[in-house]
Amino acid sequence: MYEKYQTLWNETLKEIKIEYEPEIYEEIFKPVDRVYKFYKNIIYVVAPTEFHKSRIEQFYIRKVVSLLQIVANESYDVKIITEDYINKDKKVDITSVDPNISNLYRHNLKATYTFDNYVVGANNRFAYMLGLQVADRPGTIINPLYIFGGVGLGKTHLMQAIGNYILDNDQNIKVLYVKTEVFIEDYINKIKTKKDAEFNKKYNNIDVLLIDDIQFLAKKEQSQLEFFKIFERMHNENKQIIITSDRPAYELKDMMDRLTSRFEWGTQADIKAPDVHTRIDILKKKIASERIDHDEIPSEILEYIASNFSTNIRILEGALKRVLFYATMMNNEITLELTKEALKDILPKVQSLGSVSITNIQREVCEYYNIPFEQLISKSRKAKFVLPRQIAMYISRELTGSSFPQIGKEFGGKDHTTVMHSIQKINKLKIIDDNLSNDLETLIDKLK
Repeated sequence: MYEKYQTLWNETLKEIKIEYEPEIYEEIFKPVDRVYKFYKNIIYVVAPTEFHKSRIEQFYIRKVVSLLQIVANESYDVKIITEDYINKDKKVDITSVDPNISNLYRHNLKATYTFDNYVVGANNRFAYMLGLQVADRPGTIINPLYIFGGVGLGKTHLMQAIGNYILDNDQNIKVLYVKTEVFIEDYINKIKTKKDAEFNKKYNNIDVLLIDDIQFLAKKEQSQLEFFKIFERMHNENKQIIITSDRPAYELKDMMDRLTSRFEWGTQADIKAPDVHTRIDILKKKIASERIDHDEIPSEILEYIASNFSTNIRILEGALKRVLFYATMMNNEITLELTKEALKDILPKVQSLGSVSITNIQREVCEYYNIPFEQLISKSRKAKFVLPRQIAMYISRELTGSSFPQIGKEFGGKDHTTVMHSIQKINKLKIIDDNLSNDLETLIDKLK
């Protein structure tokens, strides 16, 4: 039944043998040679003892997963198990759910948000692989998992896919998904009504917390303090916390330092805008979910939509739905001409969303500070060029959402760490330097 995956594991073991010293391979890896099952992109491999399992998980698992992916040329994960797991797995009755668990922890996730229908590309592969590991071993490997990226890039889908996967494996685990605005509202209601018990019942007995758009906690000092207490308790109890945001933790504004520093305890994963090939794959997946054979829709139509809707997956999928609905209403076949007609009213609006480019920002900054463009992107360390360069990098991140490597490339091939340092410096300076803060506000207003 699992011959394919047994073969993949055998090939991976050959690579592991090359990678590690003979004594490590013989003692730790050689006895771990049997595939038990394959489920949701994870290969379950049997270790003879708990010692073998724990050694691999503590010291080698990431390298093992990496080697497996090279061998398979697929985004697979590995779970090391023992015979105890197999015995329990065979006895599990997935219908035996504790009746005392509130529906709050069972039905607050979208069933359609799964790993199976999450389209993986270069833009999100790292976040996806981390998500698989967290879903398989909640609270033990990466805690918290902090996922950040622009609007409509699939952060919520990935977060809820983790929650759904955990519940698929154990429906008695309490998984709570909540938007930050709802958390704030719950906390305010707790204060107004003095009904602590209701708030505590919702937030104090959970095993996995998925909190979406944490940036909205900014300037909410009391809510931040309450969330800090929940975070501390859950982390100390090895309960899994997953956070999404529109920016890295260090870029969060008006947030307690002790809170943002804790967000960095685990691992941060960036989800970027998908490239055109990934966008086409997303459209094909969406077409399949609509019970339509994607072969019925010419590839030139998918390419047209994917090329014109590049920054937001929700808008991309919305464009496809518009075309399908338009074709149904007009009772016509889906052609390129019909697609252009269906999208003509919304294309200008979408294109205007991405009208601010890094080049526009660079030229505006050069004009504002009266410096040559060549010096802005040069390696010059003169103060009159360095600060405008850092400001331009900061605004590029704010207005375009481009990744650090992308911004560095536009500034004469600067390293991504240079970009990160520049943005961090401007974030600190704007708090204490009113002139700089005013410059930023003026430049951003002009560009918008």
